[in-house]
Amino acid sequence: MKQFLKDNIIVWIWAVLAIFTELFSICFANCSPYLTNPLYSILLLVVCMLVLILIKNDIAKSIVATVFFVAQIAMCIGFIYMYESNGTFFDFSMINMRDDARGTIEDLTFNTLQTAILIPLAIAFVAFLVFYIIYRHKHNIKAEGLSKNYKIITSVTAGLILVALIVVPIYEGYVSSRQSYTQMLYNHNDSKYQSVGISGNAISEVLSGVLAQKVDISDVNKLDSYLFGDEEDNESDYYLPTSQFNGISEGNNLIMMMVESFDWYPLTWYDAETTAKIYPNITKLMGGSVVFNQFYAREKTDTSENNAILGSNPTGKYMNYDFGTNEYPYALPNMFKREYSDATVNAFHQNNNTFYNRNVSHLSLGFDKFYGIEAMKDFGVENTFDEYDWGKGERTKDSETMKHMVAEMFPTDKQFFSYYLTFSMHGYYVERVGFGDFTYVDDDGEEYEGGYYGYFDALNVFPESDVKKANYLRTYAAAVLDFDRALGYMFDYLEENNLIDNTTIVVYSDHNTYYNNLSYYAKGINETYNSELYRIPAMIYDNDLYSAYKNAYGDDCLDYCIGNDNNDNYKFVTLNKFTTTIDLIPTVLDLFGITGWKNLYMGNSVFIEDVESIIYSRAYGIFVTNKLICYSVNNLLYTCEGFTDADKQDFIDRAKVNLKKQEHIDKIFYSNYFKKYTYKIPQN
Repeated sequence: MKQFLKDNIIVWIWAVLAIFTELFSICFANCSPYLTNPLYSILLLVVCMLVLILIKNDIAKSIVATVFFVAQIAMCIGFIYMYESNGTFFDFSMINMRDDARGTIEDLTFNTLQTAILIPLAIAFVAFLVFYIIYRHKHNIKAEGLSKNYKIITSVTAGLILVALIVVPIYEGYVSSRQSYTQMLYNHNDSKYQSVGISGNAISEVLSGVLAQKVDISDVNKLDSYLFGDEEDNESDYYLPTSQFNGISEGNNLIMMMVESFDWYPLTWYDAETTAKIYPNITKLMGGSVVFNQFYAREKTDTSENNAILGSNPTGKYMNYDFGTNEYPYALPNMFKREYSDATVNAFHQNNNTFYNRNVSHLSLGFDKFYGIEAMKDFGVENTFDEYDWGKGERTKDSETMKHMVAEMFPTDKQFFSYYLTFSMHGYYVERVGFGDFTYVDDDGEEYEGGYYGYFDALNVFPESDVKKANYLRTYAAAVLDFDRALGYMFDYLEENNLIDNTTIVVYSDHNTYYNNLSYYAKGINETYNSELYRIPAMIYDNDLYSAYKNAYGDDCLDYCIGNDNNDNYKFVTLNKFTTTIDLIPTVLDLFGITGWKNLYMGNSVFIEDVESIIYSRAYGIFVTNKLICYSVNNLLYTCEGFTDADKQDFIDRAKVNLKKQEHIDKIFYSNYFKKYTYKIPQN
């Protein structure tokens, strides 16, 4: 036994380092240095140890141990980089997004402390191995190796553990697919990395993703009665509820704009008068809108996008990749075309059309055409994102896109629904040359050399700084100004062509500025979880809605949304209830008087009083409202000041409704339900 221990000192040292690396790394994902469910990590550790023990030759054993250790370090550093850059844990479906991810990585800044410890540790381990091999060779020390019987026992044991490592996540995936979704509310859940670790999560995600069905679709034939009711039921009881503003936008054109990483703080950094000078067109948009002052999102871009135009997202997989060719008769583009058969329905985004597989998924959602940068080049839009040197952050500008595409986006000879995804505000926020290499002309016709940066300097706002985050804010604020300029082109065109009075404009952000953790800095938030991080802009510009809403609620609906000085000249018409991205499609259907089935949509029309939705984030594994953030009611991560038991019960009640819908909607995604079963068109 003593000789066995000496011969395998490499194994014991590697095992200690591997355990340290795992527990040390998860601390950078807001975890404590232990695992609450270490089974996967233990199985992986033991099988690797047995493999090393089976190798007799010191050099071969050292090489394999080095490969194991370097691979673990690379994975831990990479996954922590991913967590710190956008707050997500690794899941299997991310493999489908690998090409898209490479297209957005610019600032490869890994965690300083993590790399400062792990990289030297790897170097020290390799140096030890070299010294160890030289010492053993110099003194002619050779490993005895295992006897034949022990080799067989060790090999069989390693094989059995490897089988367990494969079977356990598949079995757990099978079991979890048959559990009630509402159990998620009461489990003592932890984050993925706190529970199983980084390595354990990678193993379980890959194996369950490849081999396990995450959703039970054995009873999919029962969905019909859940969605549409039985023959003896009143069909209208299954319709989306409507508000007092139902049908107020009927017959209008529809513009929806999902504004990448749009956050409130550039609009509240200075006083209201200065803000209105910096961002005149955003101020104009808000001045004619019902502004959602308590709008929240904790999702990645594709999820927020699908929430808004489809009303839901699958758990466990990504709609755009895994279900991109499904049939979605209830998606907003299909609903709009069914209601207005002569309308043109198109989507626009100045990134590559394959990004997030939109060239496929958007057609399934019902868009006639998706205009990516490939198509936009024919209209004169310059592709600065691909054509500038890698790492320069030169997003293709929203303003240039709108300037060249405005006639295609908003045709004057037919009714239209146009969906535009902006790009300028997408992180990271290194300084962008394109924001300063032109002459900026403001709404008064005054010219400013140095582009947006020159304009800021003339107004003495968002100055250059020695503080890195302050310079990120300057670049981000310039990106917001570019979006403001795009709005100017849109308003000019709509007004010149007499379209503004019969067009409804829905503008919303997909998520906060999580890149570079800019939201934390700009909002002055130090704790990891705080709902205010996820409060972002959303609004609906509609002349008839604006007048009717203001008449209905009077001064009670007026609130301050821009500036930091409560200037009464900048009080906006606001909706001060919790809203989120899943509420957008029911709201649009409500305003346009289009009837939909309530159990196909996760949210509700925002104009129905005393009804609020909830966020369950697939990407982040958390529940979010304006009052709490949690993995479950037994693991609250954040509660607002004055949080009460009544607030907790309200959350539970709303979450139960949400999870029941999610359980049935997952079956729709995973079974491609409407390819096999008929979508029943509701009667208006």
